[in-house]
Amino acid sequence: MTTSLHRETRALWRKGGYLLAIAAALAVILSVGASAAGKAKQASGETKQAESASETDAAPAAKPDTVRIIIQTVPPRRARVKWGRKSLGVIPTPSPLVVVRPRDSGPLDLVIRAAGFLPVHTRAYTFTDSRVAVKLTPLSDKSKLFGYREEPTPSPDGGVPAEPTPTP
Repeated sequence: MTTSLHRETRALWRKGGYLLAIAAALAVILSVGASAAGKAKQASGETKQAESASETDAAPAAKPDTVRIIIQTVPPRRARVKWGRKSLGVIPTPSPLVVVRPRDSGPLDLVIRAAGFLPVHTRAYTFTDSRVAVKLTPLSDKSKLFGYREEPTPSPDGGVPAEPTPTP
């Protein structure tokens, strides 16, 4: 079959029918590929039927009604975790804080505060069990954060403009 393909494409190339030669070659390639794909589908169809039969025998594992959110700080420090006004607890120094919430109950907007560090605002989701690692920034390094603005120096007159001097 390939030799006849070569002869046909050579003849078409010689006659200047470049597009016809490409179309003929593609038609042969597609027909060979389709017959191979049909054989593969028949073989995979038999295995899929066996797999679907075994799946119906085993029940899918049910998801638990609650999720565990593990909150830790880097570096490990004692920190208070709040969700709005509600305190979720204190992160003990060597181990993380584990919060158990109902599954798909919405995101938790958390504020983590540790002594000597800037407060960190983060979000935890309740779709699945998750781990939140929060990097704490010391107060002395706050100028290294993106978006840092230097605090303005207070003016001695409290911001009141000076009186204009009279002109002679």
